[in-house]
Amino acid sequence: MNRTALIKLFAAVLACLPPSAGAGAQQREVSKEPVHIIDASTGKPIPEVLIIPRYSSFEGVSTLLGEGPGRGTERDYLARPYVYRSGARFGQKLPKSVGFMLPPFLWIGKGRSLESVLVVAPGYRPEWFSDFWPEPGEERKLRLTPATDDEWALLLEKRLGPLEQNTVRLIEGDCGFWHIPTPLGLPAACKLEIHYGKKERALVRSFLRRPVKRD
Repeated sequence: MNRTALIKLFAAVLACLPPSAGAGAQQREVSKEPVHIIDASTGKPIPEVLIIPRYSSFEGVSTLLGEGPGRGTERDYLARPYVYRSGARFGQKLPKSVGFMLPPFLWIGKGRSLESVLVVAPGYRPEWFSDFWPEPGEERKLRLTPATDDEWALLLEKRLGPLEQNTVRLIEGDCGFWHIPTPLGLPAACKLEIHYGKKERALVRSFLRRPVKRD
């Protein structure tokens, strides 16, 4: 198991332990402080955006040390899309992990972690957002860069279009855009699954097809 997967798994294990065992080491609850979505050119607020969270999971058996017996399945996936109104309470929830420990270091179960969220607005370049734990009193802002009509059409076709179709898995060469790590020395091919149903897919489709509003 590579180092990144091991860290994710260790965090998931701590989340499954009693509070006394994992105190201070769990993935903290996401801050509910508002996020202000702003037009990078004009500074004006963008009223509504589509948010598509990206998660990672590991299911199987691990020694936590990366040695000895252990096997499992790693996945990166999109799930639980929703429409967010700029400046409103940010209610992003964390996924649950389930599992149990067998002394001294063997763990069996499924660990999940929230990695980031994709923020999309018609007529703007999508941005990833992961400022989930700001400093107290810090105002959170995300600036979206306007895209030309041609750029937006290309984004819909090449990157965002598959998110509204009846597909289960995306295979995308631009791993940097999807924030999918790849092992060193391997081709830049990544797999990203879509874990949402018909209603959520309809929500994504209707939002992406909204008319582009320009001042």
